[in-house]
Amino acid sequence: MDLKQRRLIINADDFGLSPGVTAGILYAHQYGLVSSTTAMVNTSFSKDCLQEAKHYSYLGIGLHFVLDAGQPLSPSVPSLTDNKNNFLKGKDLVENAKGTDIKEELKRQLELLLSWGIDVTHIDSHHHMHLHIPGALEIVYEVAHDYKLPVRVFTNTTVTATAPRTDYFHFNFYGENNLTEEYLINMITNLDQGTSEIMCHPGFLDTWLTKTSSYQQMRMKEVEILVSNRIRKCLDEQNVQLVHYGGI
Repeated sequence: MDLKQRRLIINADDFGLSPGVTAGILYAHQYGLVSSTTAMVNTSFSKDCLQEAKHYSYLGIGLHFVLDAGQPLSPSVPSLTDNKNNFLKGKDLVENAKGTDIKEELKRQLELLLSWGIDVTHIDSHHHMHLHIPGALEIVYEVAHDYKLPVRVFTNTTVTATAPRTDYFHFNFYGENNLTEEYLINMITNLDQGTSEIMCHPGFLDTWLTKTSSYQQMRMKEVEILVSNRIRKCLDEQNVQLVHYGGI
């Protein structure tokens, strides 16, 4: 890779969370700038949504490793779940999660995604839990190394990388204050040399989303921005190459 080249991955999280979110991501890929997505595999919609994604050959698809929403795929990962077999959340998860259970669940989710015929490009996690739980990143790196997959990490992560990663990760294109075309244009204009990822959460609203996520109307705003001709023009003018994790 030419180190002087600026390459950009625009990754849409939460693929499979709901039909509306999935449709919004695919729309933002087909008509906009989303080059990559990461799929949740423990929802009711996951399998059907991923079969639809196979029609989009230029879309990179990774695993959105879930540790804090819904239920695990593993039959027994007690340090990750409550007495109803739902994933723990927040502080409870961070303080109780054991490495053996994290690894077991990660491999279950990854193997399921692969079994559906997806050419998996990389691994990240829902709410960045692999970056918040002590020791989790090392486990994800270990599994990713075995499967020869890149991992999303924060730019300033100090854990030694044993699997590929981007040079930079931008997570601020999120929330009411930052969702403008001008904000995204500024991010793109100021990208450093190397490979960067910009995280996003586009989606269309549906009943399931309103029941499972507090991030709702802003997903529609993200779709609007990500299909903007101004953003496409900015990429061209800045000579930024749009790629997905399969190309790093």
